[in-house]
Amino acid sequence: MSYAPQSTPGPLRLPACLLLLLLYAEPLLAQEEQAVSGPTDLHRAPGSAPLVSLPAGAPVETGAIRGEWNEATVEGWITTSSTEPTRRDGYDLIVTPDRGENLRLNPNGTIVGRAREGTLLERVGEKGRWTRVRRKGWIPREAVTQEPAKSARSGQPAAGSQVDSQTPASVVPSGAAAALESAQTARQTTLSAAPEGAAYGTLQGGIPARIVGRSAEWVRVQVDGWVREADLEASDGGALVGVSAAEVRSAPERFVGQTLDWRLQVISVQTADELRAELPAGQPYLLTRGPLPEPGFVYVALAPERAAEFRALPPLHEVVLRVRIRAARTRYLTTPVAELVSVVAGMDGK
Repeated sequence: MSYAPQSTPGPLRLPACLLLLLLYAEPLLAQEEQAVSGPTDLHRAPGSAPLVSLPAGAPVETGAIRGEWNEATVEGWITTSSTEPTRRDGYDLIVTPDRGENLRLNPNGTIVGRAREGTLLERVGEKGRWTRVRRKGWIPREAVTQEPAKSARSGQPAAGSQVDSQTPASVVPSGAAAALESAQTARQTTLSAAPEGAAYGTLQGGIPARIVGRSAEWVRVQVDGWVREADLEASDGGALVGVSAAEVRSAPERFVGQTLDWRLQVISVQTADELRAELPAGQPYLLTRGPLPEPGFVYVALAPERAAEFRALPPLHEVVLRVRIRAARTRYLTTPVAELVSVVAGMDGK
């Protein structure tokens, strides 16, 4: 048996359409690093629900073009405690906080985006309590600048990358207080017991502080200082104040079993069923919004004899409750589960 040698046609013999495809395929498939020209969102598919909010100047890798949309890949660092493992659609992680979580240029660095709750992410690296993640999606073509964002990936903000007051509410401003755990007061400010809560006192400008938690546009701070011992008295060892639901979810080993004072908006009194394994079936509980001003929800278990008392409240009544944390979240939701210890304010009875 003999074999005829297989000949390879010269490039001039290739069909013209194939030559054109080879000429244009590489530019279309190439990834180019650029920066978004203004606040925008990364979508799962053109016109679909947004996944990641991007501030002006955020670095992206752009790819294929489909009509008015540009394929884009976003990378950043996210706190590991704000994600859970998953195996969906080829991704490794899912974002769990109900308000989403920031993506940063490097661990605890400049904010380059905010991933919404439920966003699927690809894990590409880890460093301490941080995980480097990647997400591919689509952004409007008009949001992509013509200048490559070379400085953004290297840790320097690209031109126009400063996030100002026009940043969407879902993107946390990337000023010094938001980007660093160590900060100082920029001006004289009020120190409050909780977001929008009672004032503890006033801090002068330039006071060093450490950021230990965040809730919407508020940050929880620790400030070191000295007072005369004669000005102190014994504490009754009461509840923790100013703790957010996000903090409880991120550190359940610290807060489960602890007693907290939370300002809550009572929505209704409900009865536990099999979907809420953290509560005994048939136990009454409060469905509440909060802790205010957070937009999430909290389940508060009640003794049966107190159910009628809360049912008599006017709709969406605000109370301050002393609660003990049973679970940082339910099996299916990010809702904390607590039990009522006492009523601090908002009702006649205690």
